Formats: sequence, C-alpha cells, structure tokens
Amino acid sequence: MARDEASQAMRRDVARGAIYGLVSAGLFGLTAPTAKLLLPRTPPIQLAALLYLGAGVGLTLVAALPHVRRGRSAKDRLQRTDLPLLLAIVVSGGILGPTLMLTGLRRVSGVAGALLLNLETVFTTLLAVTAFDDTLSRREAVAAVAVMCAAGLLAYDPSGAGATSPLGALLIAGACLAWGLDNNLTQRITLVICHLDVHILVTFQRDLPVA
Repeated sequence: MARDEASQAMRRDVARGAIYGLVSAGLFGLTAPTAKLLLPRTPPIQLAALLYLGAGVGLTLVAALPHVRRGRSAKDRLQRTDLPLLLAIVVSGGILGPTLMLTGLRRVSGVAGALLLNLETVFTTLLAVTAFDDTLSRREAVAAVAVMCAAGLLAYDPSGAGATSPLGALLIAGACLAWGLDNNLTQRITLVICHLDVHILVTFQRDLPVA
C-alpha cells in the first residue's frame, strides 16, 4: 500500500514537472516575438537591461520568501573564488547574449528569431565537448547537426527579399554562442548556484496547491 502511494506521488510529481517544463518552454518561446514588438520603441541595450533587471527582481523576491530563506545553508553562498567565473557569466550571458539577440531581432522576423534561438543548445553542446571535456553520443550529434542545418536554411536567402537577413541570423547565433559559454561556465559553480536555485524551485513548487 505504501509502495502504491509512493508510486502515485512520484507520477504526480513527474506530471507536474512536465507541465512546468512545457509552460516554461512556452514562455521562453514568447521571448523573441514579444521583444520584437518592443524593439521599435526601445534600443536593444536598454531593452536587454530591462529584461534582465525584471528577472533579477523577480528571483530576488522569490529568494526572500521566508520558507525559502529558512532552508538555506552556508554552502548556498558564493565564495570569493567564484567571482571571476561569476563575472564571466554576467558578461557572456547577461550582457553579450541579450544585446546580440535583440540587435539581431531588428533584422529578422519574430518567428525566425525564436527558431534561431535553438542554436543555444548546439553551442552549449559544442563548447561542452571541445572546451570542457564532455562527451557526445551519436544521436545527440545528429540532433545538433539538424538544428544547425535548420538555422542555415533560415539564414540563407539569395534573393535578399526575405524576412531574415544573414547579419541578423549571425547576431542571434552570436547570442546563442554567448549563452552556450554562460551555460558551461555556470556548470562550474553548479554546487553553489544550482543548489540554491533547485531549493527555491522545489520549495516554491511544494507550496503550490495540488490539483
């Protein structure tokens, strides 16, 4: 009986996690089209700053919740030795990435921009394999090649009359490269940052009402 209850609870957690993941993916997919609407009235650098400022304020508020603060420990804190990596993460993922993406979005359609953002996965994988001694299976390599081919099709427009310019696609690819570096550098301080992030998310999820 206890085993059945544990199995049902696990299935509920998996289903809830899948729903959260799909909602997260949907919200991320809205980034490019929504930012495209704001770009005519807001410079890319200013819009990038506002987007990341909003994200920082939101996560700060979540982290300040009493039940989240009570679960913290000393290992959740960044150390002084983490500062160089943290600075590189901020520059690559918080400055270069969004600025290049928003500048590129001025030259491509919102749909093309959203599709090109899939290159972040490719660059994260390539950097992990070439610079950080990670491994890549054959299936993962085929998937990465497929994404790169799709990005090439979006950027290729010999007539020059399409909604996607090669320069815009290149700028978004550069943003994905910056975020790929950000992802790999973040992994190096995962025991500090991700431990805290996971604790926040798990605590927040635990307090949500169960349907």
